[in-house]
Amino acid sequence: MARKYDKKTLRNVFIFTLVVLSCGWVGRLVDLKVGTDSNGSLGQLIWLVSPLLATIILRSFMGDGWRDFGIRLKFRENLFPYFLSILLIPITTLIVVLVGHHMNWIDTSNFSWSFPLAFGLAIVPMFFKNIFEEFAWRGYLAPKLFSMGLNRLLSHIYVGVIWALWHIPYLLVLIDTTESLGTYIPRVIVGLVVLSVVYGEIRFVTGSVWPAVILHTLGNAIVDTLILKKFMAVQVGYEYLIAPSPEGLFTISLTAIVGLWLYKKYAKSNLQN
Repeated sequence: MARKYDKKTLRNVFIFTLVVLSCGWVGRLVDLKVGTDSNGSLGQLIWLVSPLLATIILRSFMGDGWRDFGIRLKFRENLFPYFLSILLIPITTLIVVLVGHHMNWIDTSNFSWSFPLAFGLAIVPMFFKNIFEEFAWRGYLAPKLFSMGLNRLLSHIYVGVIWALWHIPYLLVLIDTTESLGTYIPRVIVGLVVLSVVYGEIRFVTGSVWPAVILHTLGNAIVDTLILKKFMAVQVGYEYLIAPSPEGLFTISLTAIVGLWLYKKYAKSNLQN
């Protein structure tokens, strides 16, 4: 019976992977046909919704079920992982920005006390956006790999690679960088893989998808607001080193330390979902 279950899970993980790796390129093709506007596009909607739609179909109609989805908060028994999810991005971003400012690699002259308002306006839309993402990545793919008995670190790496590759079709459209994509994209992949270890360990130990939603939402709301609203600017030529976004080498290093510490802390844990 276990072998049959493993085959079914392996099949469904393959289907999920195929869907998420292709949906962004399908979205780009749709955009070429129908066009885009300042509010987004039909293709972007396809790209964002497809992973969650695949999750719903696989869990509801293809035998995966909902038992390990992680919809319960489980806050009371997981205070530390929840606090880590809330504090990690603010602390690491502050460290990166302070170091960058001290070294004159980051210009913070445009920072103002209007940042909290801009952050607050970003929180709600980012929260709903990340329900679509995290209900798929940490609500489906991560627990399915855990259930197959794979090495947990390898499971996090697999999720991170697929998560990163899912971003690429629209990353090519949405990014604003003077850097060569030949160096930028590999760092994005590494950054998201390292971040996936943190997300995955917190998902594993809590058995809940909500800490990942919180972590992802704060990451987008803080870092994207700082960069896109131009509260700070990384000096040209130092983006690869000190960007507070996941592709910055200093950010990657800090995240890797936290991820490996969590992995070591829970190495003997058997608290699956």
